[in-house]
Amino acid sequence: MSSLIVDASVAVKWVISEPGRSAAVPLLSLYEADRIDLLAPRLLVHEVASALSKLSRRRKISNSHADYAFRSFELHLPELVDDAELASPALSLSLQHQMSYWDCLYLALAIERRADLITADRRFYRSVARHYPFVKLLG
Repeated sequence: MSSLIVDASVAVKWVISEPGRSAAVPLLSLYEADRIDLLAPRLLVHEVASALSKLSRRRKISNSHADYAFRSFELHLPELVDDAELASPALSLSLQHQMSYWDCLYLALAIERRADLITADRRFYRSVARHYPFVKLLG
């Protein structure tokens, strides 16, 4: 079975109607049908909560919608990997490429597991795709 790393930009689309949702939901469906493995660093939980909080603060969703979306996300978690062991390689990647350490945790996990990394974050994708062809843009 193939493994894919997903970042928060993809996971948020599982629970919020926004552009890209139609490409993100099938990944979750394949995972729930045991046709693929989805993995992410534990950081994913915090990043999804942060994104939902931000959407609420910007009045794009209500507080109750954010809370409901997070509870729904918790029911559909990918396999979470301890990200403490990824700290050193993520820091090295961050320093080497002058990118966010948080984004590099996902990249470090993809390198470690030799798996594709799926992101909906175009800026992150543009920053790394030429160096790491296994980073794929959702859609």
